[in-house]
Amino acid sequence: MPFTPFHLGFGIFLFALCPYIDAFAILIGTVFIDIEGILYMLFAIGVQHGYTHSLLGVMIYLIPCSVFSWLIYKINQKITNREYKFNIPLSLLSSFIGLVSHIFFDGCLYPEMKILYPFSTQTGHLFGIMNNTTIVILLSSLFAAGVFILVVKILLRYRFKKNILISYNFPLQTKSKEKELDETPIL
Repeated sequence: MPFTPFHLGFGIFLFALCPYIDAFAILIGTVFIDIEGILYMLFAIGVQHGYTHSLLGVMIYLIPCSVFSWLIYKINQKITNREYKFNIPLSLLSSFIGLVSHIFFDGCLYPEMKILYPFSTQTGHLFGIMNNTTIVILLSSLFAAGVFILVVKILLRYRFKKNILISYNFPLQTKSKEKELDETPIL
């Protein structure tokens, strides 16, 4: 992938369609695997698409992606003073989907990737399925469509007071019990 943030398009689109996906975990999973590529480009450590761009990488990065997601929820909870639900199995599943999507899109572009490592050392399993331009257009389109769907959901939810589920973690805010008691008419 020429630029790692393109991978976010898949995660945003999937989150927009399926609000039960852990948004932070899938977004972290779609880009986290490129730590290996960043180390290679900045410090010439390892290779650009080595063993972490494989099933082994998914197994290695699955738990750290979920932990980072949990940390983001905790930080967000302290900042916003709101309670958030954190579902560990859902976070692991979301991380897994994000990591596998990254490997799939990179596997279509790079012949040196050993996607099935450690089970096979053969390279280029997915190479050539889609070209670079097709993947960039696809991921950019998914990003735009995902953002559009989320904006529509947010407008419906807050402007028109519809109970549209944006995420299982972000419930529709309702009046607190104290305000409801204050607003009851006195006879």
